[in-house]
Amino acid sequence: MRPYALRSRLIAILVAVVGVLWVGAAALSFRTAHHEADAVFDAQLVQMAEVLLALASAGEAEHVVHELEEHAYRYALPLRYQVWHVDDGRMRLLARSVQTPATPLVSGAGFVEQIVDGSRWRFFGLAGHEGELFVVVGQDHDRRYDVATELAQHLLLPVGLGLPLMALAVWWAVGRALRPLAATADAVAAMSLDALTPIRPREPVPTEVAPLMRALNRLVGRVAAALDTERRFTADAAHELRTPLAALRVQAQVARGAKDHTARERALDQVLAGVDRLNHLVEQLLTLARLEPDAAADDFAQLELDRIAESVCAELAPAALARGQTLTLEAEPAPMWGNAVWLAVLVRNLVDNALRYTPASGQVVVSVAVTDAGVCLQVADDGPGMTAQERVQLRGRFARGLAASTTDGVGLGLSIVERISARHTARLSFDSGRVRGDSGGLTVSVVFPSTCARARQ
Repeated sequence: MRPYALRSRLIAILVAVVGVLWVGAAALSFRTAHHEADAVFDAQLVQMAEVLLALASAGEAEHVVHELEEHAYRYALPLRYQVWHVDDGRMRLLARSVQTPATPLVSGAGFVEQIVDGSRWRFFGLAGHEGELFVVVGQDHDRRYDVATELAQHLLLPVGLGLPLMALAVWWAVGRALRPLAATADAVAAMSLDALTPIRPREPVPTEVAPLMRALNRLVGRVAAALDTERRFTADAAHELRTPLAALRVQAQVARGAKDHTARERALDQVLAGVDRLNHLVEQLLTLARLEPDAAADDFAQLELDRIAESVCAELAPAALARGQTLTLEAEPAPMWGNAVWLAVLVRNLVDNALRYTPASGQVVVSVAVTDAGVCLQVADDGPGMTAQERVQLRGRFARGLAASTTDGVGLGLSIVERISARHTARLSFDSGRVRGDSGGLTVSVVFPSTCARARQ
């Protein structure tokens, strides 16, 4: 799609609309002025007829020619008139203008238009009170039209001169109105990736632009969060991959320099174990990156959390049996709204962590229940447990308890659980284990409030 200049388009649209309205108003004004001029000329015909009738009644016919010639000179309108004396139906011409025929121009009183000598004339006839006198006064219709047009044009001259001034005013007003957008564009252009801060224009913005400003600031916030996530991901990956890679190199060198087959096999087994740990670390890092705040919105739908827990437990049961552990599921139907994929990741990380930190022949209990607070998921084990201070520190990335030194975890599982819980507005808590009934073990609880399910709908 080709870009366009908003200022130019607004000016063009406004000038076109106002111009059309302006021309329409001018045309209406022209027509009205023309009509009013015709009405004035008709009133003059009536007035001249009354004057002629009064002068003729007073016997001052010599003043008739003088009055009409003065009027014709003032308005540059050719005039024709007749003054008749009526006696028993017989008409006698008392006076007439030059080039006016001696025959009656009209047959009755009132306005009438007729063709005289090839030109159209507008006449007005007026009879005296006693019916003895009858006067006729007429004006050249074409000349009347020309004079009326000239008067209307004089009235429209300011309108025509005002059209360019209107266009100039529109140009200035549009530029003034778009100044906040230009200031916003300058503020965005001046932003740096190293310092992404909300846009604060130098002058107040219109209410129509305010939603755009808020949307831009939200976008800036998401971009800043994404960049911060990228930096932290890079730092975390570099921090966590450095030691395993160094250990892999050492094990590979040991395998290469081994003198007997048994030592070489042992070193290669260590290399494979290190590769497995690295693979697990990379998977956890990538999962955590996808759960950062800048990730796309989750696709929430109606689901059964108990079925998800059942599926995850069935998936991890063989590993638990291989270590002699007991994995128990206590679940009741638990419908809720959420993202099935991420909830499966949450349950898998909790159960996997519990199995990793629970010794052989230990027990892990997964429970799903519906309470007054909402849907509650609990994973409890009878492992070595954690102190209260260690449980507080679990929310940090790569945080691990003191007993974790004997396991292959990377300290990201609970960070993933916390992020998924936050996406579902769930409450995550840690407590001592309930399996053994003493201070040992660890219980992780995730409570999904019922209000969250209604809000997602």
